[in-house]
Amino acid sequence: MLPGDISGRTEVSVYEAYVGIAVNMPNKPDPLQNHPREWPSTPYSDEARTEEPPFENSCCIVLFGDCTVSCGLWPSANRPQNHLAIRLRRTFPDQLFIIRNMGEDGGTIGGWLENRRFEELFQTVPLLDIAFIRYGINDRKYHDIPRCISNLREFCTRVRQHYVMATIIIETGIWVDYPKHYMFDRNSRLAPLYNAMREFAGDEGYPLIDVFKNMEIETQNGNWDLRVRGLPAPETTVLDDSFDEFYGNDPAFFTNIHPNSRGMG
Repeated sequence: MLPGDISGRTEVSVYEAYVGIAVNMPNKPDPLQNHPREWPSTPYSDEARTEEPPFENSCCIVLFGDCTVSCGLWPSANRPQNHLAIRLRRTFPDQLFIIRNMGEDGGTIGGWLENRRFEELFQTVPLLDIAFIRYGINDRKYHDIPRCISNLREFCTRVRQHYVMATIIIETGIWVDYPKHYMFDRNSRLAPLYNAMREFAGDEGYPLIDVFKNMEIETQNGNWDLRVRGLPAPETTVLDDSFDEFYGNDPAFFTNIHPNSRGMG
């Protein structure tokens, strides 16, 4: 007799038998591969199964930003919060971390200021130590540079008023490898905004992570593979270089603003 719903049948495929045993006897050795089905305890498996620690014992980090921060269509392991968590845990093994990704597709600072999202933040994140703030790609579609900076200033003020001890870190956005790996010169429109953001961060005393400049330098040094592939739609997105041999000479294939795992790293 085989376990599960298949036990009453006289003819059962090997696959069905395997699935039945897997469902009903998860801790028994795999009958086809002769190894324990339960994951062993290794640094990776233990970390992957670790529950979120308490706020009061942790360094709490929130990522604010647009779709280049949320990366909501990628597998959870390929999102910025996981990349950051792994690197921080390896660097500071005695420190607990909570990392929340508050990025959203199409996100803007104006959206935060207008849509009462701060109330959600204050309710779900009681303590905040570090805030990374990366906006601009979408803000620039709706506002001129002075208004973008004005909104950024108000955003930072609200964060500091509620989380008095928080460190705010300003980030510039994604640089694209135009014309070789992008269809239009997005950099020329965004560069003036990021110049203003650098000046704002300096005037206010905020640390700055210059993603825009860093990506340009990386590309000039030969490390250009920092973004996903395909048109900016879920059904055509390619997360790695799997199809580069077919479309590697077509800039349209690379015209996607979202970072891949290398870019996040």
